Order: sequence, then C-alpha cells, then structure tokens
Amino acid sequence: GVSEVASVGGFVKQYQIDVHPERLLAHNVRLSDMIMAVKRSNLDVGAKTFEEGGTEFVVRGVGFIKSVEDIEDIVIGAHNGVPVYVKNIADVTVGPDFRRGALDKEGVEATGGVVLMQFGDNPLRVIERIKAKIEELGPGLPPGVRIVPFYDRTQLIHRSVSTLTISLVLATVITILTIVVFLRHFFGSFIISLVLPVGVLMAFVVMYRIGVDANIMSLGGIIIAIGVMVDSGIVMTENIYRRLSEAGAEKGAPLTSNERLDTTIAGAKEVAAPVLFSLLTTIVSFIPVFVLTGKSGRLFHPLAFTKTFSMSGAAIIALTLIPTLSYFLLRGKLRSVDEGGVSRYLRKGYLPVIRWSVGHKSVPIIASVVILLIGIIIFPNIKREFMPPLNEGDLLFMPVFLPGASITQVMEVMKKQDMIIKNEFPDEVDMVVGKLGRAETATDPAPVTMLETIIRLKDRKYWRKGMTREKLVKEIVEATRIPGVSPIMTQPIQNRIDMLATGIQTPVGVKVFGDSLSKIVEIAIEIESILRDIPGAVAPYAERADRRPYFEIEIDRRQAARYGVRVGDVQDVIMTAVGGMNIATTVEGRERYPIRVRYARELRDNVEALKRILVPTPSGAQIPLSQVASLRKVLGPMTVGTENALPYARVFVSVDQSKIGLVDVVNKASKIIHEAIVEQGKLP
Repeated sequence: GVSEVASVGGFVKQYQIDVHPERLLAHNVRLSDMIMAVKRSNLDVGAKTFEEGGTEFVVRGVGFIKSVEDIEDIVIGAHNGVPVYVKNIADVTVGPDFRRGALDKEGVEATGGVVLMQFGDNPLRVIERIKAKIEELGPGLPPGVRIVPFYDRTQLIHRSVSTLTISLVLATVITILTIVVFLRHFFGSFIISLVLPVGVLMAFVVMYRIGVDANIMSLGGIIIAIGVMVDSGIVMTENIYRRLSEAGAEKGAPLTSNERLDTTIAGAKEVAAPVLFSLLTTIVSFIPVFVLTGKSGRLFHPLAFTKTFSMSGAAIIALTLIPTLSYFLLRGKLRSVDEGGVSRYLRKGYLPVIRWSVGHKSVPIIASVVILLIGIIIFPNIKREFMPPLNEGDLLFMPVFLPGASITQVMEVMKKQDMIIKNEFPDEVDMVVGKLGRAETATDPAPVTMLETIIRLKDRKYWRKGMTREKLVKEIVEATRIPGVSPIMTQPIQNRIDMLATGIQTPVGVKVFGDSLSKIVEIAIEIESILRDIPGAVAPYAERADRRPYFEIEIDRRQAARYGVRVGDVQDVIMTAVGGMNIATTVEGRERYPIRVRYARELRDNVEALKRILVPTPSGAQIPLSQVASLRKVLGPMTVGTENALPYARVFVSVDQSKIGLVDVVNKASKIIHEAIVEQGKLP
C-alpha cells in the first residue's frame, strides 16, 4: 500500500572539493583540467577474462575513490616538471550536500520520512502495516536511534468511526425503546426493531461488495436513514397488529392459524404500496447526489450510497420478513395501540389542541405565515459554508515568509516557533514537528520559505480549564507572531484537500490573473489590504511572486569574443565555481556518494569575490569574470503559477469561523474587490 517514502531533513554525505583560484593561477591549471582529472581517477573497468591452469579469471581494474586522501592525491598535471595534485589547488573534505528542506522537532533538528500511500488503498490498513514494520525495524537500529511517528490518521479514523458507531447504536436503542413504550407488546416491538440491525447489516454487505469504506460520510448516511427505515417497519407491523386485534375483538376468541394468515396478508397488502412508494420517493430524491462531481461528489457519494442501501434493505425487510414474523409471533389477545398509557395521554393532550386550532383557524395560519416570513428574513444572515469544519484533533501551522528569506533564517524562525508552542502550551500540546521546504520527492515542490508545522494535541482532559480549540489557535498565533511572517493555521487533511482543489492552503483565497506578473502582484497586495477590513478574515497575505532576490551575471558577448571565449564556456565556469557541480560518484559497497567541485565559500559569497572568478581562454590565460560579464542584484519571480496558460498571484485568507461563515466571507470579499478593483478598471 506504500507508493513512496520521501526523506526530509538531515544531511547527505558528500565529498567536497573547494577550489582556490589563486592556486589555479600559481600552478597554471584550469578548473576544467581538475574536473577531468577527478573523473578519470574514479572508475573501475573490465577486461574480459584469461585462462591459467584450466581456470578462468575475470580481469577487473579497480579504481573507485574510497576516501578523501584518494581525491587529494589525484594528479592533475605537471608544472615545471613537478606533479600538481588536487590537494595543491583545493581543500578536500567530507560535508553535507546542498539541501532545500529540513525537519525540526521542538527546537532540535531531526531526520524524517513522508510515507505516500498508493491511490485507492485503505489508509487504516496501510498505517497499521507501516507501524508493524517500524516495530520490526526497531531492534536493528543503531543505539540511540528511534523511529517515532509524529503524524498519522489512525486516531482520527478510529475516533470518527467510533463516534458514528456509538451514534448508530444509540439511535437504534432509542428507537427500539420508543417502540416498546408505545406498542407495549414484546414480539411486536421485536419485529419492528429487526428492521434496523438487519437493514444496516444488509447495507454493510453491499458496501463490502462494491468497495465503499466505513468512514464518516458512509456511516452518516446510515444514521440519517434510521428514521425512515424504522417508519416502514412501524407502518407495516402496526397495520397488521391493528387488523389482528380488530379481528380477534370481532370474533371474541383467538384466531385460527388460517384466519391469522389471511388477516396478516390483508394487513400487509393494505400498506405495502404506500410503504414501498414512501421509501422509493426518498431513495429517488437522492439521485441528484450521485451525479455530483469533483470535491462534492467524492464527499457525498458514500453518504448517498449507504442511505440508499439501508433504505432498500428496509423495504425488502418490511415487505417480506415483517409479515412473516407477524404471522408467527403476533398471537393471543392483542390490545389496541390506542389503549396504551402513553398513547392515551398523547391523544388526550392532542385532541383539545386540534379542536382549538380548527375552531380558530386564522390563528395557526397567521402564525405559520409569520414564522415563514421571519425565516425568510433571517436566512441571509445565517453563516454559510461548504461543510462544517472537521475537528481532526491536530493542527497544521503554516507561517509564510517574504521571498528571499534564506534557509538558515527560516530554520531559526521554525526552531523558535516550535519551542514556543511546546513550552508555552504544555497542557494542550503533545508534540511539535516542523518541516521546512521540500522533502526529497517530485511531489513536494515547496520553497524554503514554506513551513508546515504539525501540532499534535493532547486529549481534552489534560487541557487547562476553560481552554477551547478556537482559543488555543488564537493564543498560538499570538505567541508565535514574528514581524514579516504571516501565520496560517489550518488542519493537515483540510490543508491537503484545499491545496488539491484550489492550490491555496487556506479556506479562502483569491487568484489574480494577467499577462504581467508585476501588475498582478501589485493588485494582489492591494487586495490584501482591502481584505483586512472584513470581520472574521484573519491575516490575509498576498504572495510576492515577483520579489525574489536574484544575482544576475549577464555575459557581454562582444567582450567575451575579444578573448575568444564562448558564452557556454563562461556559463560552465559560473555553474561549477559558484553553484557547484557533482562531477563523479564514489562507490563504497552498497553506498553511493557524490563528489562536488566548487570555489571555497569565502571566494564566492560576495559581489567582489564573484567578480574575480577565473574564466579560461583559448590562449591559456585566465581572466576575471568581470572582464566578460556584468554583475547586478535584481528582483525576479520566485515561482510562476499558471492556470489556463495565464500567470496568477494568490492571496491567502484564514477565517475565524466562530464569527462568520466561509461563504459569507467569500461574498463580502467578492463585493469589495469588485467595487475597489474591477469597477475602477485596475485589472490588467
């Protein structure tokens, strides 16, 4: 069930060759010469076989690099008759590879993995198998190393299914008790009560056969259907019960077997069509749900399926099993339902009400109209949203930085915020794990300025008195507030759904489209300021998609031509000396490590140092980069998102749903944006 395990955090071992350009000049060596020498010094070869004494030997030349010393002793060439080694022009060390992601656990850097499940598999079963494998791997790990799962859906799934299962059982029990109180006949109550467990079990059988999982929506469909399911049993059983009691009263003696059979059949026929049509009407009314597509379809299809299965089962039971059981179990003298104590008191209380209502018919009519009008007036003010927020039990904190923040700076902020959350909320927070940037997978293209901090919460019984989830979220946001960092608080699953559906990690967002990236970013920033005035809109933030700092090296083609240097030659030097290039890979048993060539840090971390990067010429001379290129700092795009071939800029908006519904925020934002942006002709 596992599709991929993506590593995140930690470091990857790398052999690093840090070149000193002044040594290149002193030994008259080019950077490309050294690169070629290293490549040629890290290889094994095969030379077929030879025979000796009837034995065949495989010939193999062994030459893979095994250590730092092997790299240092590579000969590049000779200068004035003296061999020039790599160690003469560079420092060779073992260090960490370049990374664009990190993991932090409560202020301490950690290494982790993100497990991706295969599409369509069952999350609960996959998680259980993963945990079993982790337990199996535990004894073989090095001392002091443990694999600690910090987020999975197990508790949420168990809690949600358990809650709905309890609700299903309680609804069934309450319904059965109500039937017993009103009918006051054990077997009659038993017959009606069978509709629920048998109908639900029939629904489970169909769910299993067609592959519908037992989740929040599917079990919710069964709970919704309980009332209608039991109605069919009540109508059928009550009518048969009434016919049998009336027939017994008319005869004045117990009915014979044939008489009970005829009466039962007559009673069943009398209400069979109404019962069937009533259930079919409800089932047919859910047909539009089956044609829903996208997010709505995936959400509500399980509910519609299970409700249909349950009611279909109830119809089959009401038309077949209930008449059969009624024939066998409804024997002896049967009292009228109206003779029961509860029914008598209800009738006694209801008759005066209905007589008064009929005698003063204008009063209930006017009251109904008034209530209808009040409802129409109040309806627009009711908070509206796509679906009620699901309490997942955990929080996802996603601070957003301005473009250009370095991985070092972002890491410091993440550690600080994680420690604050853990230390200032010990009663509510169980664990805090933050992810910076991307995991080592193509499915996670997050920039280093994007944080995802999982806040695992404790059980409510450990929380401080009076603390609520909404209050906790507000306190965490306030405690971790840092200038220049926009806080976004959401939930793990909710965030993934929002990201997949719209590409925006908040419940509400705005996309501004246009041909000019700078123009749409300008409009997005204006929308950000506008949305701050909407009640319930929390921390709106417009991404500055065009504000990423760049250091551009623009090659002067004419100047390069004067030295006989091509653009590609200069680009190769820039790519290798500044960016670093993995030029080879060591083979050490089953392990593979890259060998990287780059200028030493102090020779490439400022503008003046970059100007002095050496570019080789065909004459053998080496010239500074500033002779053939201009160097400058500019602003450019961080990421360019497109939709329908048009670039867009996004505005993220969190919502305080205790004050206002999501739909209401969208409506108000749409109105304000239309007045301030669209009507003013500011769109590109």
